Amino acid sequence: MEAFIRPEIFHFVSKYCGADWEIIPQEIPYYSMLFVEDGIANYVVNDTKYRAKKGDILFVKPGSSRMATAVEMTCIGIDFILPSDQKIDLPDLITWGDFEDFKIYFQDLKFEWLQQNPGFELKSSANLMLILHKLMFEKKQEAKNIHVELMKKYIMENHKSDLSVSSIAKVVSLSPVYCGSLFKKVENCTIAEFLSRVRINKAMTLLETGEYSVSETADECGFVDIYYFSNTFKKLVGVSPSKYKNSRNVKMSGKK
Repeated sequence: MEAFIRPEIFHFVSKYCGADWEIIPQEIPYYSMLFVEDGIANYVVNDTKYRAKKGDILFVKPGSSRMATAVEMTCIGIDFILPSDQKIDLPDLITWGDFEDFKIYFQDLKFEWLQQNPGFELKSSANLMLILHKLMFEKKQEAKNIHVELMKKYIMENHKSDLSVSSIAKVVSLSPVYCGSLFKKVENCTIAEFLSRVRINKAMTLLETGEYSVSETADECGFVDIYYFSNTFKKLVGVSPSKYKNSRNVKMSGKK
């Protein structure tokens, strides 16, 4: 599945569909998403029948045949295309649940689509990318743990400081042991691993600018030991900081 895609949205609709609504049998050359906000839609995609209800998403891919009817339905419909070298492989039917996390994107899309001011296509595609990111990488809506979110926020805002589990635990008023256990359970990594990833992501950004040396980058990202920084960077990125810096400089200068 592509980590970076460039969708071009060409149709958006927010509507109520009565019992007489239908999509006649057809093969489509584009991606089509239907978010069922209420009611029921009966779809047939490539000869497979789906009964989509409130909280479900129909995701029909290019080259698929489809037909549909409704048993009264309120829905959001989005059609888009991708460059020929990109694709998204999601299930035809996704059971998501509450669309609360999508509402701000739906509202923006509706606002832009109705006005169609200069540049509305760009903003509409940006909203679509945020929707697709949720579908591709978050899979389904899950309640966020407020303690873990506060820990992550604190780490990202203070990654340059000398952080410890104890100092982070104080911020969220939890014991260090429970703090570490909770973080691991929710994020599937330790606090130390998350901190290292944040610091190395920042290091990559700084090295890409070409304005920082390896030692300056290490210092800016909270690493006291340059050797530990280099080892951690190579472990997470696959190459040493100096090699990464040089390779990025070559690419940006256009040299072979």
